[in-house]
Amino acid sequence: MYYNMYSRLVNVRTFGGSRPCVILVLLMPKFYLTNAIAYVNAGPHMGHALEAVQGDALARYHRMIGDEVYFLVGTDEHGSKIQQVAKDKGMEPQALADMNAALFVDFHKKVNASNDDFIRTTSERHKEGARKIWELIEAAGKFYDKEYEGKYCTGCEAFILDKDLVEGLCAIHKRAPDVLKEKNIFFKLSDYSEAIKAKVESGELEIRPASRRNEFLSFLKEGLQDVSFSRPKKTLSWGIEVPGHEDQVMYVWCDALTNYMTALGYAEDSELYKKFWPADVHLIGKDIIRFHCGIWIGMLMAAQLPLPKAVYVHGFVTSEGQKMSKSLGNVVDPMELLEKYGADPVRYYLLREIPSDDDGDFSRERFAVVYKDELQNTIGNLVRRVLTIATKSFEGKMLQGDGHFNERIDAAWERYREHFEAFNIKGALEAMVELARLANLYVDEEKPWVLAKTDLARLEVVMGNLVVLIRVLGEMLEPVLPETAEKILTQVGKDSLVLGDALFPPID
Repeated sequence: MYYNMYSRLVNVRTFGGSRPCVILVLLMPKFYLTNAIAYVNAGPHMGHALEAVQGDALARYHRMIGDEVYFLVGTDEHGSKIQQVAKDKGMEPQALADMNAALFVDFHKKVNASNDDFIRTTSERHKEGARKIWELIEAAGKFYDKEYEGKYCTGCEAFILDKDLVEGLCAIHKRAPDVLKEKNIFFKLSDYSEAIKAKVESGELEIRPASRRNEFLSFLKEGLQDVSFSRPKKTLSWGIEVPGHEDQVMYVWCDALTNYMTALGYAEDSELYKKFWPADVHLIGKDIIRFHCGIWIGMLMAAQLPLPKAVYVHGFVTSEGQKMSKSLGNVVDPMELLEKYGADPVRYYLLREIPSDDDGDFSRERFAVVYKDELQNTIGNLVRRVLTIATKSFEGKMLQGDGHFNERIDAAWERYREHFEAFNIKGALEAMVELARLANLYVDEEKPWVLAKTDLARLEVVMGNLVVLIRVLGEMLEPVLPETAEKILTQVGKDSLVLGDALFPPID
């Protein structure tokens, strides 16, 4: 029986323990999870893959424990970078956006993401909602006109202060920003420095991990600066027109951040919006924390709209210990990996090897080691050899065991749950792998291949204990490796045992 912070009891097969439990649902809380929408200047990269599988694992976990989940992904399609890339390619910006948005739709299918919606910022539903939020902020008196000269990084789609440059270059894109002089509409973000700080310090706006929370609070000490929220249309035509100011288009971040609400039908005050907003978690990369915890929260405060509850921040994926770079020749294409190995092995590596809240490395050599050691041997071979003996010796009869693993299973479920709730998917998988290794050790100790010839009564108990544990492994894998989990739970059914194909065949 499992009892969580939302004051409900949920039964999911044997979730939370190894013994049956009474199904009693006191309420079904909602869980609204968003991934950062991907910029369509290019196709998917490994950072998108990491966030996609992290978000999907969180969404599947919360469905598993009984939450009503809404999981959003999408694409960010406006701004000067899109306009410039389209020009360089001899295309219209909309054509470029359509082409690359389709790549991201396909990518999310290939990685087996269970998103409920895919929002595009060029869609009318989004534009209407973005204008609505703009009008609320304007009605609150939080905009003003200003002629401004500053340094603008097209890669970041942001003005950058001198103190944030590294030897005159953008710290992220390693390029000198352009100097722009424009008359823009500014947002009084500086009005909200103290209010945002109070929300973060009180935990009302939770930022995970703690290191990112502390980093953002340190950033807040200097106070937030007012932000240019528009660009002249004569300079940047590719964007959403500002209501009442047709010579201006919205700043791309002002436009993009509203997707989390517009996807729910905010423009028409839909039932979906009323049900799921505010977001329970925004899942983002570490390079955009200031936009999400600063600008976005300030926008919502100005518009007097409910704030998201939490922001989970992940790191970057490096390659062979270095930042991925075309010049270094170490860029890893996630679509290539997905085509070659399928979704589950790629998902497993990213969730098992990359810390949920920090940078991590992708290595083809390490990928092969993890696949062989943990997927093929520790999990796949365990399932295969147990079911081979059990189906042969007992003709597919369901076996129960004597509860040998009950305490260890209960403890593993508790660790698994605590890690998922703390945005530590890697830790949750470690709890699962330890359980699988325990089962393999038990097989080596009990030697069921010998018992099959000498003691069928003992064999039935041993096999029953292993079948229970394998079923738990299948359940634990559901949020992480959904295809593999389904195969395991089909073989270890409720009423019978079936020997299936190898879960993880050899790879090159």
